[in-house]
Order: sequence, then C-alpha cells, then structure tokens
Amino acid sequence: MIEAIYDTNAKEFIESWLTADMHDQYKAFEALVPEGSKILDGGCGSGRDSLYFLQKGYTVDAFDPSDEMIKYASEFTGIKIKKMKWEDLDAKEVYDGIWASASLYHVKRSDMAPTFHKIAEALRSKGILFASFRDKSEDFVDSEGRALTSFTKETLTSFLSTLGLFDIVALTERKDSRKNKSDEIWLFAMLRKRL
Repeated sequence: MIEAIYDTNAKEFIESWLTADMHDQYKAFEALVPEGSKILDGGCGSGRDSLYFLQKGYTVDAFDPSDEMIKYASEFTGIKIKKMKWEDLDAKEVYDGIWASASLYHVKRSDMAPTFHKIAEALRSKGILFASFRDKSEDFVDSEGRALTSFTKETLTSFLSTLGLFDIVALTERKDSRKNKSDEIWLFAMLRKRL
C-alpha cells in the first residue's frame, strides 16, 4: 500500500518536498481561481501547498492517505487534514480550485477516468484543477517502490479529450526543482471544468 511507503519514509519525503519551487505554478493557479475562494489540496503530503494557500487568504480543505503525513501537515498548517484517497472524493460543487501536486499519479490508470469524474463533480462551475504527473510515456515503479501513473502532453491531451470534462488552460514541462532530482521531468496541467 502506497501510504505505508510514505509512513515509513515520511521525514525524507517531507524534507525533499519542502525544497521544491512551486512559485510559477502557484501564480498560474491564483490567476485563475478567485481571491478568497475554497480550495482542496488533495494528497497534501507535508502541507506545503495548503499552508501557502492559507497564507494567501484562501479557505483550504486537505486530505492525505498517510497517517504520518497527516500528523505532520496538521501541525504544519494548523488545519485538520482528512484521511482519504482521491478515489474516496465525494464532494459536489464545493471547490473553486483543486490542487493535485504529485498526488494523482498514485491513482491506478484503470481508476483515473472515474477519479477525474469525481474531481469534476467536486468543482464548481468553471472550477480549476492543477495536476502534476511524471512526464513519461509509460507508467513505472520508482526507486522508492511507488507505482506511478504517468502522462506526456500528448497522452494527457488524448485522455482529457475522451473524458470531455475539462478544457486545457496550460500544459507545461519542467525539470524537477528539488535537490538531486533535476533528471526528473514533470508535466504540469492547468485545467478548467467545462460546465
């Protein structure tokens, strides 16, 4: 189970995540999400992004499946972090924006379409989804033993086209900004709910 990997290696993951530079992604997201609106940080990990949005005046809900991450993120952000996975999302038109930084790639490919439907249902009209994936043509298991669902610009565009739920605002590729991770390429997707 993926949460066991995070529970066991929480300190290392947290230290690594806190060094990532998400400035450009924050700014792009904030330009699309109304000031002071409600955001869901899904698979929040350390709570790094939740804290950023809280400090910017947004109302933030957050969840993670790992007990150790929940413990750390709750203390780090000062908010209650819910224990759940993307597949458990059942909100209906609650959020103006959903932030999924390095978390949706834990969803199995066979569960990805149903999960995107749940995300669309949780977003209000024209709501914004930020999602990041490893930029690879095939799914893979990384050095920590995590099975990760991956996309390229082309495969994500095709996947989204078949769903018909989101319009693509931007798709960008970038080298990982974390220390000793510059050989890893990420795909950042900024998407707008169609209805």
